[in-house]
Amino acid sequence: MINRRQHLRMGLGVLGGCAGATWLAKQTEVLHWREVIFEGLGTTLRLRAGHPHLTQLDAALHAAVAAVREVEGSMSLFDPHSELSRLNRSGRLRAASPALREVLGLSAHIAQVSQGVFDATTQPLWQAWSAWAQEDVPLSAAWKSHIAQARSRVNWRGVHLVYNDVHLAAGVALSLNGVAQGYAADRAKAALQAHGIVHALLDTGETSMMGQSPDGPWRLQLAPEKGSPAIAADGRCVATSSDDQTRFSADGRYHHILDPRTGYSPTLWSRITVLAHSAATADALTKVFFMLPPQNLLASAAHWGVDVMAQNRAGRWLHTPGVPLLAST
Repeated sequence: MINRRQHLRMGLGVLGGCAGATWLAKQTEVLHWREVIFEGLGTTLRLRAGHPHLTQLDAALHAAVAAVREVEGSMSLFDPHSELSRLNRSGRLRAASPALREVLGLSAHIAQVSQGVFDATTQPLWQAWSAWAQEDVPLSAAWKSHIAQARSRVNWRGVHLVYNDVHLAAGVALSLNGVAQGYAADRAKAALQAHGIVHALLDTGETSMMGQSPDGPWRLQLAPEKGSPAIAADGRCVATSSDDQTRFSADGRYHHILDPRTGYSPTLWSRITVLAHSAATADALTKVFFMLPPQNLLASAAHWGVDVMAQNRAGRWLHTPGVPLLAST
Protein backbone atom coordinates (compact mmCIF):
# COMPACT_ATOMS: atom_id res chain seq x y z
CA MET A 1 0.00 0.00 0.00
CA ILE A 2 1.24 3.47 -0.84
CA ASN A 3 0.29 6.08 1.77
CA ARG A 4 0.67 9.77 1.12
CA ARG A 5 -1.11 12.49 3.03
CA GLN A 6 -3.15 14.83 0.92
CA HIS A 7 -0.83 17.68 -0.07
CA LEU A 8 -2.29 21.17 0.22
CA ARG A 9 0.27 23.92 0.08
CA MET A 10 -0.60 26.98 2.11
CA GLY A 11 0.59 30.23 0.57
CA LEU A 12 1.66 33.48 2.17
CA GLY A 13 3.80 31.95 4.88
CA VAL A 14 1.06 29.87 6.46
CA LEU A 15 3.40 27.02 7.38
CA GLY A 16 6.15 29.22 8.76
CA GLY A 17 7.26 29.53 12.36
CA CYS A 18 4.92 30.70 15.06
CA ALA A 19 7.14 33.01 17.07
CA GLY A 20 7.04 36.79 17.02
CA ALA A 21 4.49 39.46 16.25
CA THR A 22 3.36 41.06 13.04
CA TRP A 23 1.20 43.91 11.77
CA LEU A 24 -1.94 42.80 9.96
CA ALA A 25 -3.34 44.96 7.18
CA LYS A 26 -5.97 47.37 8.47
CA GLN A 27 -5.30 46.16 12.02
CA THR A 28 -4.75 48.75 14.73
CA GLU A 29 -3.08 46.33 17.18
CA VAL A 30 -0.01 44.17 16.86
CA LEU A 31 -1.00 40.52 16.46
CA HIS A 32 1.07 37.79 18.07
CA TRP A 33 1.04 34.53 16.12
CA ARG A 34 1.44 31.04 17.43
CA GLU A 35 1.25 27.65 15.70
CA VAL A 36 0.56 24.26 17.24
CA ILE A 37 1.58 21.12 15.32
CA PHE A 38 0.53 17.73 16.65
CA GLU A 39 -0.43 14.23 15.57
CA GLY A 40 -4.08 13.22 15.56
CA LEU A 41 -6.78 11.51 13.51
CA GLY A 42 -4.08 9.59 11.68
CA THR A 43 -2.30 12.65 10.30
CA THR A 44 -0.32 15.77 11.22
CA LEU A 45 -2.55 18.65 12.34
CA ARG A 46 -1.73 22.36 12.37
CA LEU A 47 -3.52 25.18 14.12
CA ARG A 48 -2.22 28.70 13.63
CA ALA A 49 -3.79 31.81 15.10
CA GLY A 50 -3.09 35.47 15.79
CA HIS A 51 -4.32 37.71 18.61
CA PRO A 52 -3.09 40.87 20.34
CA HIS A 53 -2.94 39.15 23.74
CA LEU A 54 -0.69 36.12 24.16
CA THR A 55 -2.52 34.76 27.21
CA GLN A 56 -5.83 34.74 25.37
CA LEU A 57 -4.18 33.30 22.26
CA ASP A 58 -2.59 30.45 24.20
CA ALA A 59 -5.88 29.66 25.94
CA ALA A 60 -7.68 29.62 22.60
CA LEU A 61 -5.19 27.23 21.00
CA HIS A 62 -5.32 24.98 24.05
CA ALA A 63 -9.12 24.83 23.76
CA ALA A 64 -8.93 24.13 20.03
CA VAL A 65 -6.49 21.25 20.53
CA ALA A 66 -8.75 19.87 23.27
CA ALA A 67 -11.70 20.01 20.86
CA VAL A 68 -9.75 18.01 18.27
CA ARG A 69 -8.68 15.50 20.93
CA GLU A 70 -12.31 15.04 21.93
CA VAL A 71 -13.25 14.22 18.34
CA GLU A 72 -10.30 11.85 18.08
CA GLY A 73 -11.24 10.08 21.30
CA SER A 74 -14.72 9.56 19.91
CA MET A 75 -14.18 8.75 16.23
CA SER A 76 -10.63 7.55 15.60
CA LEU A 77 -10.13 4.04 14.23
CA PHE A 78 -6.47 4.32 15.27
CA ASP A 79 -7.48 4.34 18.95
CA PRO A 80 -8.83 0.95 20.11
CA HIS A 81 -10.51 2.67 23.06
CA SER A 82 -12.42 5.27 21.02
CA GLU A 83 -16.19 5.18 20.92
CA LEU A 84 -16.09 4.20 17.26
CA SER A 85 -13.66 1.31 17.81
CA ARG A 86 -15.75 -0.02 20.68
CA LEU A 87 -18.94 0.32 18.63
CA ASN A 88 -17.43 -1.63 15.73
CA ARG A 89 -16.21 -4.39 18.04
CA SER A 90 -19.45 -4.96 19.91
CA GLY A 91 -22.06 -3.60 17.51
CA ARG A 92 -23.57 -1.51 20.29
CA LEU A 93 -22.62 1.64 22.21
CA ARG A 94 -24.54 2.97 25.16
CA ALA A 95 -24.61 6.69 26.00
CA ALA A 96 -22.81 7.83 22.85
CA SER A 97 -21.28 11.29 23.08
CA PRO A 98 -23.10 14.27 21.55
CA ALA A 99 -20.25 14.62 19.04
CA LEU A 100 -20.61 11.06 17.77
CA ARG A 101 -24.38 11.35 17.59
CA GLU A 102 -24.07 14.59 15.63
CA VAL A 103 -21.67 13.07 13.09
CA LEU A 104 -23.80 9.95 12.71
CA GLY A 105 -26.82 12.16 12.10
CA LEU A 106 -24.99 14.19 9.46
CA SER A 107 -23.70 11.02 7.81
CA ALA A 108 -27.20 9.53 7.69
CA HIS A 109 -28.60 12.74 6.18
CA ILE A 110 -25.99 12.91 3.43
CA ALA A 111 -26.40 9.18 2.74
CA GLN A 112 -30.16 9.57 2.42
CA VAL A 113 -30.06 12.64 0.18
CA SER A 114 -27.31 11.16 -2.01
CA GLN A 115 -29.17 7.83 -2.17
CA GLY A 116 -26.28 5.94 -0.67
CA VAL A 117 -23.49 7.52 -2.72
CA PHE A 118 -22.04 8.59 0.63
CA ASP A 119 -21.96 5.75 3.13
CA ALA A 120 -20.12 5.73 6.46
CA THR A 121 -20.31 1.91 6.71
CA THR A 122 -17.54 1.21 4.18
CA GLN A 123 -15.13 -0.11 6.82
CA PRO A 124 -15.50 -3.74 5.62
CA LEU A 125 -14.49 -2.60 2.12
CA TRP A 126 -11.49 -0.70 3.47
CA GLN A 127 -10.38 -3.79 5.37
CA ALA A 128 -10.76 -6.01 2.31
CA TRP A 129 -8.76 -3.70 0.05
CA SER A 130 -6.09 -3.19 2.71
CA ALA A 131 -5.69 -6.95 3.06
CA TRP A 132 -5.34 -7.32 -0.72
CA ALA A 133 -2.75 -4.51 -0.88
CA GLN A 134 -0.68 -6.12 1.86
CA GLU A 135 -0.65 -9.44 -0.02
CA ASP A 136 0.74 -7.69 -3.13
CA VAL A 137 -0.86 -10.19 -5.51
CA PRO A 138 -2.98 -9.81 -8.69
CA LEU A 139 -6.66 -9.04 -8.18
CA SER A 140 -7.81 -12.60 -8.71
CA ALA A 141 -11.34 -13.96 -8.87
CA ALA A 142 -11.00 -15.06 -5.24
CA TRP A 143 -10.07 -11.55 -4.13
CA LYS A 144 -12.91 -10.05 -6.19
CA SER A 145 -15.29 -12.41 -4.43
CA HIS A 146 -13.87 -11.31 -1.08
CA ILE A 147 -14.43 -7.66 -2.02
CA ALA A 148 -17.97 -8.43 -3.16
CA GLN A 149 -18.69 -10.05 0.20
CA ALA A 150 -17.35 -6.97 1.98
CA ARG A 151 -19.50 -4.71 -0.19
CA SER A 152 -22.59 -6.69 0.78
CA ARG A 153 -22.03 -5.59 4.38
CA VAL A 154 -22.07 -1.88 3.45
CA ASN A 155 -25.44 -0.48 4.48
CA TRP A 156 -25.95 2.99 5.89
CA ARG A 157 -29.46 1.98 6.95
CA GLY A 158 -27.88 -0.52 9.34
CA VAL A 159 -26.85 2.21 11.79
CA HIS A 160 -29.52 2.79 14.43
CA LEU A 161 -29.51 5.67 16.90
CA VAL A 162 -32.08 5.22 19.66
CA TYR A 163 -32.02 8.08 22.12
CA ASN A 164 -28.34 8.17 23.15
CA ASP A 165 -27.50 4.59 22.18
CA VAL A 166 -26.12 3.33 18.87
CA HIS A 167 -26.34 -0.19 17.52
CA LEU A 168 -25.26 -1.69 14.23
CA ALA A 169 -26.94 -4.32 12.12
CA ALA A 170 -25.11 -7.65 11.80
CA GLY A 171 -21.91 -7.33 9.76
CA VAL A 172 -21.99 -3.52 9.62
CA ALA A 173 -18.88 -1.55 10.65
CA LEU A 174 -18.33 2.20 10.53
CA SER A 175 -15.53 4.37 9.25
CA LEU A 176 -15.94 8.08 9.86
CA ASN A 177 -12.73 9.00 8.05
CA GLY A 178 -14.85 10.70 5.40
CA VAL A 179 -16.28 13.24 7.82
CA ALA A 180 -14.41 13.23 11.17
CA GLN A 181 -11.50 15.45 10.08
CA GLY A 182 -13.93 18.06 8.81
CA TYR A 183 -15.94 17.84 12.01
CA ALA A 184 -12.73 18.31 14.01
CA ALA A 185 -12.01 21.48 12.03
CA ASP A 186 -15.50 22.78 12.80
CA ARG A 187 -15.10 22.08 16.51
CA ALA A 188 -11.64 23.64 16.67
CA LYS A 189 -12.86 26.72 14.81
CA ALA A 190 -15.75 27.12 17.24
CA ALA A 191 -13.31 26.87 20.17
CA LEU A 192 -11.09 29.59 18.71
CA GLN A 193 -14.05 31.87 18.04
CA ALA A 194 -15.33 31.36 21.58
CA HIS A 195 -11.99 32.76 22.79
CA GLY A 196 -12.21 35.81 20.56
CA ILE A 197 -9.90 34.63 17.78
CA VAL A 198 -10.60 36.29 14.43
CA HIS A 199 -7.49 35.35 12.42
CA ALA A 200 -6.49 31.70 12.14
CA LEU A 201 -5.79 28.77 9.90
CA LEU A 202 -6.83 25.26 10.90
CA ASP A 203 -5.54 22.23 9.03
CA THR A 204 -7.00 19.02 10.45
CA GLY A 205 -6.82 17.22 7.13
CA GLU A 206 -9.54 19.68 6.05
CA THR A 207 -9.04 23.43 6.19
CA SER A 208 -10.69 26.44 7.77
CA MET A 209 -9.31 29.95 7.22
CA MET A 210 -10.44 32.79 9.45
CA GLY A 211 -9.69 36.46 8.88
CA GLN A 212 -6.24 37.02 7.37
CA SER A 213 -2.73 35.63 7.54
CA PRO A 214 0.26 37.64 8.84
CA ASP A 215 0.93 38.77 5.27
CA GLY A 216 -2.57 39.42 3.99
CA PRO A 217 -5.41 37.20 2.77
CA TRP A 218 -5.03 33.47 3.24
CA ARG A 219 -4.60 31.47 0.06
CA LEU A 220 -4.73 27.75 -0.52
CA GLN A 221 -3.10 25.91 -3.40
CA LEU A 222 -5.16 22.89 -4.31
CA ALA A 223 -2.48 20.56 -5.67
CA PRO A 224 1.29 20.21 -5.37
CA GLU A 225 1.98 20.63 -9.09
CA LYS A 226 3.38 23.94 -10.28
CA GLY A 227 0.67 26.03 -11.89
CA SER A 228 -2.16 24.27 -10.09
CA PRO A 229 -5.13 26.41 -9.03
CA ALA A 230 -5.12 28.44 -5.83
CA ILE A 231 -8.13 29.85 -4.02
CA ALA A 232 -8.62 32.77 -1.65
CA ALA A 233 -10.23 32.59 1.76
CA ASP A 234 -13.86 33.71 1.63
CA GLY A 235 -15.08 32.61 5.06
CA ARG A 236 -15.94 29.08 4.01
CA CYS A 237 -14.27 25.80 4.92
CA VAL A 238 -12.34 23.77 2.37
CA ALA A 239 -12.13 19.99 2.09
CA THR A 240 -10.19 17.99 -0.49
CA SER A 241 -10.14 14.30 -1.34
CA SER A 242 -7.59 12.95 -3.79
CA ASP A 243 -6.78 9.55 -5.22
CA ASP A 244 -3.13 9.80 -4.15
CA GLN A 245 -3.89 10.08 -0.43
CA THR A 246 -3.86 6.31 0.20
CA ARG A 247 -3.27 3.95 -2.68
CA PHE A 248 -3.94 0.23 -2.65
CA SER A 249 -2.09 -0.30 -5.95
CA ALA A 250 1.10 1.27 -7.29
CA ASP A 251 -0.63 2.51 -10.43
CA GLY A 252 -3.27 4.37 -8.39
CA ARG A 253 -6.18 2.51 -9.98
CA TYR A 254 -7.36 1.29 -6.58
CA HIS A 255 -7.32 3.78 -3.72
CA HIS A 256 -9.04 4.72 -0.48
CA ILE A 257 -12.04 6.45 -2.06
CA LEU A 258 -14.50 3.59 -2.56
CA ASP A 259 -17.89 3.63 -4.24
CA PRO A 260 -20.23 1.89 -1.76
CA ARG A 261 -22.44 0.80 -4.66
CA THR A 262 -19.72 -1.13 -6.49
CA GLY A 263 -16.99 -1.74 -3.93
CA TYR A 264 -14.35 -0.28 -6.25
CA SER A 265 -12.62 3.09 -6.60
CA PRO A 266 -14.23 5.55 -9.01
CA THR A 267 -12.18 6.32 -12.10
CA LEU A 268 -13.30 9.76 -13.30
CA TRP A 269 -11.65 12.16 -10.87
CA SER A 270 -8.22 12.58 -9.34
CA ARG A 271 -9.01 15.39 -6.88
CA ILE A 272 -12.19 17.02 -5.56
CA THR A 273 -12.26 20.20 -3.43
CA VAL A 274 -15.49 21.44 -1.85
CA LEU A 275 -16.11 24.85 -0.26
CA ALA A 276 -18.93 24.95 2.29
CA HIS A 277 -19.80 26.71 5.53
CA SER A 278 -19.23 23.47 7.44
CA ALA A 279 -15.98 21.54 7.08
CA ALA A 280 -17.76 18.31 8.03
CA THR A 281 -20.28 18.79 5.23
CA ALA A 282 -17.54 19.73 2.77
CA ASP A 283 -15.55 16.65 3.81
CA ALA A 284 -18.46 14.28 3.21
CA LEU A 285 -19.46 15.88 -0.09
CA THR A 286 -16.00 15.38 -1.58
CA LYS A 287 -16.82 11.66 -1.54
CA VAL A 288 -20.26 12.19 -3.06
CA PHE A 289 -18.84 14.28 -5.90
CA PHE A 290 -16.06 11.76 -6.56
CA MET A 291 -18.74 9.34 -7.77
CA LEU A 292 -20.48 11.76 -10.14
CA PRO A 293 -19.89 12.20 -13.88
CA PRO A 294 -18.97 15.71 -15.09
CA GLN A 295 -22.44 16.39 -16.47
CA ASN A 296 -23.94 15.93 -12.99
CA LEU A 297 -21.24 17.48 -10.86
CA LEU A 298 -22.07 21.19 -11.11
CA ALA A 299 -25.82 20.63 -10.73
CA SER A 300 -25.25 18.52 -7.64
CA ALA A 301 -23.03 21.22 -6.11
CA ALA A 302 -25.80 23.77 -6.71
CA HIS A 303 -28.31 21.42 -5.09
CA TRP A 304 -26.16 21.16 -1.96
CA GLY A 305 -25.45 24.91 -1.93
CA VAL A 306 -21.67 24.51 -2.14
CA ASP A 307 -18.87 25.17 -4.63
CA VAL A 308 -16.62 22.50 -6.09
CA MET A 309 -13.29 22.33 -7.88
CA ALA A 310 -12.59 19.01 -9.61
CA GLN A 311 -9.54 17.64 -11.42
CA ASN A 312 -10.05 14.67 -13.71
CA ARG A 313 -7.49 11.92 -14.19
CA ALA A 314 -6.18 13.67 -17.31
CA GLY A 315 -5.32 16.72 -15.19
CA ARG A 316 -8.09 19.04 -16.43
CA TRP A 317 -10.01 21.16 -13.95
CA LEU A 318 -13.74 21.86 -13.72
CA HIS A 319 -15.31 24.25 -11.22
CA THR A 320 -18.49 26.04 -10.24
CA PRO A 321 -18.64 29.82 -10.79
CA GLY A 322 -18.43 30.63 -7.06
CA VAL A 323 -14.94 29.22 -6.50
CA PRO A 324 -12.71 32.18 -5.42
CA LEU A 325 -9.87 31.41 -7.82
CA LEU A 326 -6.55 33.24 -7.73
CA ALA A 327 -3.89 33.43 -10.41
CA SER A 328 -1.98 30.15 -10.80
CA THR A 329 1.39 29.86 -9.11
